[in-house]
Amino acid sequence: MCQVNYTIDHLSNISDVNKITIRSWEERHDFILPKRSKTNIRYYELDDLICIINVKALLTEKIKISNIASLSYQEILEAVDDKFHEKTENFQIYISRIIRSALQYDRNLFDNTIYNGFLKFGLSDFYLNIMYPSLQKIGYIWKVKSKDAKHENTISNLLQTKINDITHEIIETKRSKDIWLLFMMSPYIFLDRDNSHFIPLFETTKMVKSAEKKIND
Repeated sequence: MCQVNYTIDHLSNISDVNKITIRSWEERHDFILPKRSKTNIRYYELDDLICIINVKALLTEKIKISNIASLSYQEILEAVDDKFHEKTENFQIYISRIIRSALQYDRNLFDNTIYNGFLKFGLSDFYLNIMYPSLQKIGYIWKVKSKDAKHENTISNLLQTKINDITHEIIETKRSKDIWLLFMMSPYIFLDRDNSHFIPLFETTKMVKSAEKKIND
């Protein structure tokens, strides 16, 4: 798989951080510095994208950019995770973790984030304020990586695996603490408002029907 590079426009559109702001961080703090191609074209890599998404989340926690810029990449991710474990009500913290789970193919991060998000915010608020904007951003990233649908497929596969796990648990024990996810999450979580399905509704419906058949059998 070839390396995908991102422009400052990509970073700005995905993170909602203004391009002028990104440039000012570069100049004032030597932070999120672009690489240069052989023809001197500025570009950013995947870690830069993940970093700025998490920086945006920390900024909404009222942490100053001067303090954030002094942290390493890993320390920035840990700071976001610390806020998550502190039971923050900041939607951006959850969004940044969901996007990171897709970009890093991290099922545990995905499971932990959505499970705690549902418990904290309830079904409606979680979909509206966290899952939907997360999928919009992941969809945009996927368009940038149009030759590589792995990020889209990652979320689809994570959902399928979660459904399979819940189904198996129900078959084995006749109960599951996550049974509500099986029937509430799948049919419409990936239905976009403009009828452009991030993951086809047919596929998510098929996942649920298949699980239901296994349980009934």
